[in-house]
Formats: sequence, C-alpha cells, structure tokens
Amino acid sequence: MPAPSAPSRPVSLFRLDGRAAEHELLVPLRPEQITTDTPVDLSGTRARLVAGAFRTEAPHWLPHAEALTGTALGLSATLPFAVLLVPRPPWLYAVTWGAGHLVLNDEHVEQGFGLRFGIRRLDPFDLGLVASAALDVSARATQISIPGGGELSAFRLEPYGDLVHRIAGSADLRDLTYGRVTGRRHRIRVGTSLWAPLAQEPGALLADLDAVGAVVDEPDEDSALRFVAQTRPLDRHHPIVPELERRLAAALAGDGEPVGIAWPATGGQDAENAGSFRITGLGPGGPLHVPGRLEAEHLTARLSGLPAERRLKALRAGRITPCADETGAEPDGAPSPATRWLAYETTIEHTRYVFHQGRWYRIGETYVAQMREQVRDLLAQRQHWPEVTWKPSGEPDDEHRYCRLVAEQPGYLCLDRDVASTPLHPRFELCDLLGPEDELIHVKWLGRATAASHLYTQALVSAEALHDEPQAMAQLAAKVSTVDPGRVLGGAPDTVVLAAAGRSWQVDELFTLSQVALLRLDRAVRGLRATLKFADIPYLAKKKTTARSARRIPAQRRGDTRR
Repeated sequence: MPAPSAPSRPVSLFRLDGRAAEHELLVPLRPEQITTDTPVDLSGTRARLVAGAFRTEAPHWLPHAEALTGTALGLSATLPFAVLLVPRPPWLYAVTWGAGHLVLNDEHVEQGFGLRFGIRRLDPFDLGLVASAALDVSARATQISIPGGGELSAFRLEPYGDLVHRIAGSADLRDLTYGRVTGRRHRIRVGTSLWAPLAQEPGALLADLDAVGAVVDEPDEDSALRFVAQTRPLDRHHPIVPELERRLAAALAGDGEPVGIAWPATGGQDAENAGSFRITGLGPGGPLHVPGRLEAEHLTARLSGLPAERRLKALRAGRITPCADETGAEPDGAPSPATRWLAYETTIEHTRYVFHQGRWYRIGETYVAQMREQVRDLLAQRQHWPEVTWKPSGEPDDEHRYCRLVAEQPGYLCLDRDVASTPLHPRFELCDLLGPEDELIHVKWLGRATAASHLYTQALVSAEALHDEPQAMAQLAAKVSTVDPGRVLGGAPDTVVLAAAGRSWQVDELFTLSQVALLRLDRAVRGLRATLKFADIPYLAKKKTTARSARRIPAQRRGDTRR
C-alpha cells in the first residue's frame, strides 16, 4: 500500500474521443466480468468507474505440457481491471489499472497521445527505451533498451522513415502534482498512452489531467524529439479519413494517383520467392490465380468493376497467399489481408498521406521536403551504362534476356539467376551483372513507383552477405571464374549499382516510401564500406494493359519480369 502522504502514483492514462457515446467507449463486457460500474464525483466532475476481472480457463497448450511432464497443472487465471472515465471536454480521459487497457475500445482511443506528451517533456539525453517500426516495405520492428539511460543518438534511429511508437525515459514533470511537490524527475513511458505518476486526490487529479492536455497542445519546435511527430498513423476517426478513403477508392478504378504493390511486413520473403499467388475474397468472381509477379492491376482489375462505395470493403475482405509453385497448389505462407499488399499516396493541403500496411499515415511537409533533397543528392551518383536498349518481350525471362545482352559488352558478366547460399542467407542473388570494375549491378524494370523496393532488398542482402560472410565472397569468385576463367576478383566489390528501366532515377518518379527505403539502403551500404550508384537503362515502353484486358490475360504474358 502506498504511504498516505504520497501525492501521486503511476498509472496508465489514455485519451478518448469525447464526442463518442459513453456505451461505445468500452469493449462489450459480460455481467459476470463486472464487479463495479458506478458514477463517481471527482470534485464536482461526474466520472464513471468500471472494475472487474477477466477470468481465463486452462490455456490451449496445457495438455501438451501435462503430457510431456506427467504433471497436472491448474493454470486458470484472473486478470483484475479498473477504468476511471473522466470527461474533460472536448476529450475524455481514461485512467486504467491492471488489465484496464484491455477494456478500452481502440476505435475511440487517440493514437500517439502519450508520445506527444513525451516529445515535450522527455529528456533526450536520458532515454531508456525506444521502440520503432520502419515505414517502408519491410515494416521492420526494433526495440532498443539502455538500462542506464542514453542520449537519442545511441538508439540508431533512421533520420527518415522510422515510426517511433514507444519511448521510456526520464521526464520533467513540473506541470504535474508529482513534479511540483517533489521537485524531481520521474521515469515515464509514452506511446498511445502515458504511464506517469498522477495525483491521488480528486481535485489534484483533475488539475493533472488538464496539465497533461496543455502540454500535449504546446508547440514542439524546441524539442530534440520533435521528428517523432513528423510521421504518425492517423486515427481511424480522423475527419480527413473519409476523403482519403474516397481518393483510394477512385484510385482502385484507375482514377487519380496510382496504387502500387508493397510486400506485407510478415511475408516479404515469401512474396519475393513466390512462383504464383492465390487471391480469395476479393469481390465477386471467385478466387484468382496469378502466376509469376503480382502486380497492382491484378487487384484493381477486379475492384474497378465494383461501385466506388464497395471497393474498399472488398479490398479489406480480400486475402492473398504466396505459393511456391506456378500453379498455386503449394501455399508458401499464410494468407494476409489484401490491404497490406497495396501502397497509395495523395496530398491534401501540402500534407502527404500514405496508405501502407493497411493503415493511413500523415507525413509532414517539412519532412517530405528534407527527404526529397537528400534523395536528389543521392541520385546524382551516376554509373556509366552501355548503349544497350531494353526491348520488352512480354516473356517471363525478359530481365534475364536483357542481362545477357549487356554481358556481350566488354567487362560485363551475367550472373542473373545464379543463386548463392550462406548460413544467414539461404537463397539470394549476388547480382544480376558484374561490371568492368567489379561493380555489383542489380537490374530491374520499374514499371511503377513502388517497384523499386524489391530492387533495394536484393541489393542490400547481397551487400550484407559479401561483407559479413566469407562463403558469399568465395561463391562470387567461383561464379566469376566459371563465366570468365581468366578473370580474378580484386577483393570484395565496393560499388553497388541500381540499374533501372521503365522509369528514370529522378526524385519525382519515386514513391515517397521508395524514397524512404532508398535513404535507408544508402546508409546501410555506406556502413558496409561501399558506394551506391545509379544507372538509367535505355528502354522501349511496354504496351499498356487496360483493366478489362488484365482480367483475361495471364500475368506471364503481361511483361512480368520475375526471375
């Protein structure tokens, strides 16, 4: 029990939409789960207290553990919870204890509320934990802890494209009862919620809630952590979401900004190596089988025939499964929502919005401008390219045919389709072409602004393997000597070239998420003591395919470039 004189106790604080009906704020609870549901008076403010417990039966894995050990295990459990709902218009605050966070209806919880407080009050030189996810096709999740605390730079956040969703560290709480009474800092945790000491006396608690709201509404120009707020997921009830969804629905029929394919976070490797894809639940017409490379047209061709108001519902109901074979008979991964396979961008009043991994994100104007400037400088690093034109044939081996043509030029070797294997990377391509000065060249037809992400992944895996694993370097040397017996590598290649046809390496032709991933790739390549360069391949344009013809023409006859 806390000492009676303790002014505050740490609790989890959430902020909810104050316009929502009270009965919608909590998830449905059974009568037997609730022990208390009563109005309470907090110094003249009507609040609501809900308390009870979740009771769980034996876990599903219990029979396995009992069978292995021969021991009976009684492991049913009770999770107590309490939630205090306090209106402070235009918001409603939820103070939670125990499993109280599980009672809140996420539809009405303000996302990133705690982060906004932390940006303004955390000490950037005394952080203990930073959890983030990459806002790119990988959606890589990272959590770094420094028990003794460290400054922001120690957590190796990317300057662009890292979506920070949780931070812990020492904070200045001078605005709260705790800070005024004790004069001390406190280690808090911030994310969607704020975990911090709040007053135990009703009147002081109300003052603390108002103080928290005032801090969240402060300008953040002087905060070293302000970049955290430059890219944020949008709340599903944000007033701009209907307009964003209207634009996305139009784009699914070919109107407005184009949509593109982006691998889902949990299935990128399966998708990259897939021989075909199986699509189910995507509107009327039954399952779809897509041999070869999955393109956005495979989804939009089906969705464009639906009324605009039904397209997003059909997209969210769709499921995509990568398959190991070209017939779609051997699933090579779990089905995942079709929304996680599409990427889309649009601009409203100078702010860029991105639909990625099934969610909407807001990207600030300053963030985009700074990123574009860095990408423009990076793309100036050019590699000379021979005058060999890529003439699309519409065949599955289009890319390989082009690489063989380039290999007829002095100094170029074709290693496309020559797969390497190491303990850390069981199956990957070292490069598509080896250049005259032993440059690692990766070739791709970039039909869409989002397609570059696959090229980045191939380049990064190769560079990492050759830098970190002696087996990779040995295999590269063996492959080179097989193709050109008189050629000897002069050491590990230190130049990585991205060569593209279908579009040029210009910042205006790259999807925002592709720009994010490109800056991330450059940083990784430089960390491997190599240089990233770019080449524009001369090419003839592919014949355009209409949405109607996309329904009847097999994928392998539509310029698919899968190796």
